[in-house]
Amino acid sequence: MLSRPARAFSWTAGGLSSVSKRIQLSSGARQYPEPPRITDLRLVPAAAAAWIAAALVTRVDAGAALWAGILLAVLAAGWGGVLVLAKRLRRTAVLVVVCSAVGAMVCLPASGTLAAQTAGPVADAISSGAHITAVLVATGDAGEAAPSKFGGETRWVLDARLVEGTGKGVRFEAGTPVVVIGPGAWSAVKIGDHINSAGKLVATGPGERADALFIASTRPRITATEGAAASLTGLRMKFLGVAAAVGTPDDGLMPGMVIGDETPLDKSLQEKMRITGLTHLTAVSGANCTYVLAFVFIAARTLRLPRAVAAGAGIVALVGFVLLVRPEPSVLRAAVMGSIGVLAILTGRGRLSLTLLLLSITVLLTTDPWLHGEFGFILSVTATAALVLFGPWLAYRLSRWMPQRIAQLIAVPVAAQVFCSPVLVLLQPELPLYSVPANIAAAPVVPFVTILGMAAVLLVGLFAPLSAPFALAAGWGAAWVAWIARFFADAPAASIPWQGGIMGAVLTSLLSLAVVAGVVWAPKLAKVFTMVLRGSRLPSLAWISSGCVLGLAASLLLAPLVAPPQQSWVAAACDVGQGDGFVVQTAAGEAMVIDTGADPDGMDICLDRLAVTTVPLLVITHQHLDHYGGTEGVFRDRTVGQLLYSSTEPALPPEVGEPAREHGIEPLRLTAGAEGSIGAVSWTSLWPPPDTRALSENDASAVLKVDVRVKDNRTVSILFTGDIEEQSAADLLRTNPQLSVAGVDILKVSHHGARNGGLGIIESTDPSLAMISVGHDNDYGHPHADIVGSLDANGVPTVRTDLLGTFTISLEGNALEVRSLG
Repeated sequence: MLSRPARAFSWTAGGLSSVSKRIQLSSGARQYPEPPRITDLRLVPAAAAAWIAAALVTRVDAGAALWAGILLAVLAAGWGGVLVLAKRLRRTAVLVVVCSAVGAMVCLPASGTLAAQTAGPVADAISSGAHITAVLVATGDAGEAAPSKFGGETRWVLDARLVEGTGKGVRFEAGTPVVVIGPGAWSAVKIGDHINSAGKLVATGPGERADALFIASTRPRITATEGAAASLTGLRMKFLGVAAAVGTPDDGLMPGMVIGDETPLDKSLQEKMRITGLTHLTAVSGANCTYVLAFVFIAARTLRLPRAVAAGAGIVALVGFVLLVRPEPSVLRAAVMGSIGVLAILTGRGRLSLTLLLLSITVLLTTDPWLHGEFGFILSVTATAALVLFGPWLAYRLSRWMPQRIAQLIAVPVAAQVFCSPVLVLLQPELPLYSVPANIAAAPVVPFVTILGMAAVLLVGLFAPLSAPFALAAGWGAAWVAWIARFFADAPAASIPWQGGIMGAVLTSLLSLAVVAGVVWAPKLAKVFTMVLRGSRLPSLAWISSGCVLGLAASLLLAPLVAPPQQSWVAAACDVGQGDGFVVQTAAGEAMVIDTGADPDGMDICLDRLAVTTVPLLVITHQHLDHYGGTEGVFRDRTVGQLLYSSTEPALPPEVGEPAREHGIEPLRLTAGAEGSIGAVSWTSLWPPPDTRALSENDASAVLKVDVRVKDNRTVSILFTGDIEEQSAADLLRTNPQLSVAGVDILKVSHHGARNGGLGIIESTDPSLAMISVGHDNDYGHPHADIVGSLDANGVPTVRTDLLGTFTISLEGNALEVRSLG
């Protein structure tokens, strides 16, 4: 596929090794040989077959999976006979046999797993959303989830297996994987614990690893695990104590880099790591597995132990490491690749990186087909493929103009970023501008943090004081990474807004392909351009540099082009999950914002996609977290003019007060009668009354009527109702009879479509369009069937963020037109 073989670079699952040999030409000049050709692609069909089979089998029931496995096994056996008897079809037969056999190996075990997971009454309990009492076994530690949208209390989430339950008086046994969502008491649950609790089962979507969500309604009664799992948990807890005691300024980053525990990590640092493309360092990844395996293997060989003994020690250390940090997808992938790599070394074939990657994919997907859709696994595979296929070429080109070790150091993060960017855009529609320099600056200390941190973990179990120096050194390494994240995150234009969804991934893939083509075929492209420009004899480095500059320029120029048009919409609903976040355009690049959801990132991204750079007015309808938690995101790189709020509380929460104070804004309380005008928008506050002491926080919601002047001097009227409930809604209608007389064009349905919002406003205002901001598969049952039914009965089209994602509303002719932004 690529040019002649050489021994300049030796790549492993974890990255580029320092092995290099230079060819001395007779003239004495040095020439770095090209990377070896990738010719052994025999396992590509097997890996592809495993991935396709996994994607299909996890979306069907046990019976369909069993039949698919049987048919594939029969197909493999039949073509196996062709392979023996027909020489002319040998190549085709090999391909069919391999693909069919791998598909059968994925489907047949999966059918048994699916049957066991949904055996007995548990399937009916899940489909009906029943409340049950349950016995669960935790298969992961509890982690902090998004706060409850009402009241703001912290919620915790963990993976578990439902082993026993009682619903509607019927006791059943099961082995069903579930995701548990519970209040603060669930934070104490650790992997292996047995839990007794009660709650509601909610079915998940097709392809999900868990068959159901278990929404806990009671505190957990925990029976702590014993044995090896308890010992490992105890070791983790002791290490966390030592890490906190050494007092390094790493803001809790070091435990995440060493044992994968992100609990102590400061939230602001976590956000800065995301902005700078360093999120993979906040938890243990496949690279850490490689460091541990390589360190133990090299140490054993340094002590002159036999190769087989050193390999065995490395695998034992790797298994212990995986159990300690918990088997995440990227860790599993690297552990499997590392084990296979050790076997390759023992057989003298230790440089089969692509083969190892493909084999590890096949092995992992046959044992756990649900990995195929997990972003951690996908990113791990993508990054490794980048290091194998693209990294050597990038290092080869760079090494012509800089020392080889520096070229190798730069090539690793650049190659990974180029290959992973299309996947990352699906998770976060933005491009981190400084990801490459941030990763280059952070990379040298990561192996030291891993090894020194693991030494501290081992010593803390023997004699804790001995672990402190190692934990201190690892903590300072993590502090360097934290400083790098803050430095680049605070730099101008740290991230470029980008189109999300499939379109964004396609655009990013095209840019990535252009980078790959420019690096691999740089000399040929240089010759072509030299011929075209006749007389220009710039070296290929100049063309590569020019290509990088053009690529950056293309990213900056394309960013606004892939965003929605600036002047084509009247209002927008931001997909902020189970919360409210609405935007009304006041001028090009300017908008009034009403509520901000619970997450600053979500609101920031939405405003970026809408190309909003100025917010003359921000309104917080009431003080529930799902309406104010994202306030800081509105202030990011934007000018905010005024902040109004309504509440029964005497003071603002810090999520609102601190950003306002930092930007010199004095928040003002909003009551009925207030009004204003901004550009093409005029607004009036219809609720609450001046005295809100007798109201609940929901009923204290600010209710705004907003009129937007559009082309031809027409006006679109919008009623924003916050979370006002039925009785206060009736009082609102009684004190504002004009609502029933004139009606409104667009109604923001109260309280995410909850039943307690009532039907009065819907029936009285006769809207042409209704908006509901609600989280997908939320555990509150929003929107309620009565609300949806009333809208249908009144002939009101309804648009929802859980179905459309972020959407805009514009006036086209005499009709309101809705466009989903995904």
